[in-house]
Amino acid sequence: MHRQESDNLQTLLAAEGQLLDLISEGAPLEHVLNRVCTALDVQVGNIVSLVLFPDDEEHTSHTIARSAATLNLTVFSCTAILSPSEEFLGTLEIYCCFPRMPTLGERGLIDRAAQLASLAIQSYKHETDADGWPLDWTAVTRRSPCEGPPSNN
Repeated sequence: MHRQESDNLQTLLAAEGQLLDLISEGAPLEHVLNRVCTALDVQVGNIVSLVLFPDDEEHTSHTIARSAATLNLTVFSCTAILSPSEEFLGTLEIYCCFPRMPTLGERGLIDRAAQLASLAIQSYKHETDADGWPLDWTAVTRRSPCEGPPSNN
């Protein structure tokens, strides 16, 4: 393994450890998901990722894709976020500054980010009552490529 690959792996493992800590501590879901997306954006580079939820009428995939096109972003990846029982929890959508496909290594990062998002969503659902999710989902999907990473406050 080259030094650059080793450094990237250590950075990835540290970021994943921090995300797992946030999930286990019960950090707000929108904060955890923004951190998942930011970690992925940093690891892959030249992308912007976001999580869409199945019942979010305001932020449908079509609306987001149209907005991305106005910013000259192209679809890089679209991955279902599934529970271990394969319940559909949402979609991890990723846009890129130029048309290309994810490499095999990037595909692995995307899959792991979707798994972390699944853990966060399931943990949040477990902590709320079965009648609904009190979170305002627009807070999660509002992050734009021009905003940069969210603050750690």
